[in-house]
Amino acid sequence: MLAVAAFALIYIQERRTYAVALDFLHSIHRLVGDQVSRQPLGWFARPLSGRLSRMVSSELMMAGEIFAHMIGPLVSRITAAIVIVVASWFWNPWLGLILTIAAPVFVIITLASTALMRSGERIHEPEEVNLANRIVEYAQCQGALRSCGRGRSFAPLDAAFGDTLRARRRAQWIETAGLLLSGMATQGVIVALISITGALAVSGALEPIPALAFVGFALRFTSTLSTITESAMSLESRRPLLDAIDEVLTAEPLPEPPSPAELTAPGSIELDRVSFAYHSDQDPVLRDVSLRVPAGAMVALVGPSGSGKTTLIRLVSRFHDVDAGTVKVGGVPVTEQTTEQLMGQLSLVFQDVYLFDDTLEANVAVGRSGASRDEIRAAADLAGVTEIAERLPDGWDSRVGEGGRALSGGERQRVAIARALLKRSPIVLLDEATSALDVENEANIVAAVERLRTQATVLIIAHRLETIAAADQIVALTDDGRVEAQGTHEQLLAQDGTYSHFWNRLHSAQGWRIVAD
Repeated sequence: MLAVAAFALIYIQERRTYAVALDFLHSIHRLVGDQVSRQPLGWFARPLSGRLSRMVSSELMMAGEIFAHMIGPLVSRITAAIVIVVASWFWNPWLGLILTIAAPVFVIITLASTALMRSGERIHEPEEVNLANRIVEYAQCQGALRSCGRGRSFAPLDAAFGDTLRARRRAQWIETAGLLLSGMATQGVIVALISITGALAVSGALEPIPALAFVGFALRFTSTLSTITESAMSLESRRPLLDAIDEVLTAEPLPEPPSPAELTAPGSIELDRVSFAYHSDQDPVLRDVSLRVPAGAMVALVGPSGSGKTTLIRLVSRFHDVDAGTVKVGGVPVTEQTTEQLMGQLSLVFQDVYLFDDTLEANVAVGRSGASRDEIRAAADLAGVTEIAERLPDGWDSRVGEGGRALSGGERQRVAIARALLKRSPIVLLDEATSALDVENEANIVAAVERLRTQATVLIIAHRLETIAAADQIVALTDDGRVEAQGTHEQLLAQDGTYSHFWNRLHSAQGWRIVAD
């Protein structure tokens, strides 16, 4: 009868723990997804790909195992240990006293063992995260590596493997010490209990039969405590993944107001004495930058590499908040706008264009939900995407692959510009990046940019002579992130400053060509 009751109780416990584990997995996936979607775009610039991929796959399943296989048994064993201690006091006060003293000893040993385990994990966990990032990087950059003859070896990946191996070895010694401490302590407590029982039996304080029962009772108690220790050690081994989940769930998004602001100058951009550094211990990327882009104008950003051109565009998009000064979009500081309101005013076209593993038409349609097929095709035609569809075997229904790998870089940029045309936002932020494109792609992108400037304010990082000269205003940045000059092409040339030298170098380089000896 008792066996049947025990079976029924264990069955109910297992069903409940699995139900809790499944509910946890369902809830934590939603929480992680919601939290990630609330983070500013700059948050994703960190090396997160390896960590997030591990988290949402294997690590969350391992976290679910805590509820399915660990919490329930741990609670039942702790309950059993408490019952044993309480019952021992009623049976024999000496036994109760000894078991009561043994319990905190086990707790202290468990804490020491888990501390050693935690020390070992702190050694190897960062290296494993770095290794995961390097593996993702190695897989994503095969084209570049193979073109350089390094497809079979990648020094950063090899170094990450070596660092992980060495960290694992160091951590193994420390974690092994924790396991040995736990095992030796368990055996030590057992020997101590048997010795005390024998001494009480010899002194006459315990009869032989109770003494034997006492030994059996003590062995059962220490076995339960040992199992509790093992469960605690197993839980401790899951701490890094719980810490990683906690890091995402506690990440603070940039503050934003509860409701949209009233835009006072739709389509305009203004930076007032803006300074910004990516890290507090680094030099600023932008220093005291002030500029204004009127609604409907096209303003070109020029300057040497590292002058902060891309950073400036990212601040307009609120990838980050500035350290000093104010960034306004639509006449209102970006910090006083909701994310949805700010993103609704902007179309972003950067050099690194990402396409989803979907059809060509679906990737253009990302620009505006609810757009009709005619609107999608019209935007695609203006950006030169129609010509791409005509060449692909399945036309508009051709899948472009993960990241758009089935298309060239220039073709991916055409799709990105088609998205911007389809969205019809009042402001377009564009990193032109046409210097390395073929003639056909460049012609399509230039034509699309010309169309964009007729329907939106355009802030462009310009590389082509024609684009720079055609801009309504040009902002020249210095290599230390300051605005050296702002004006029309003719005004800046007349100043004979950095811009004129920059223009002359570009102009002279335009005629370069490779010839045979």
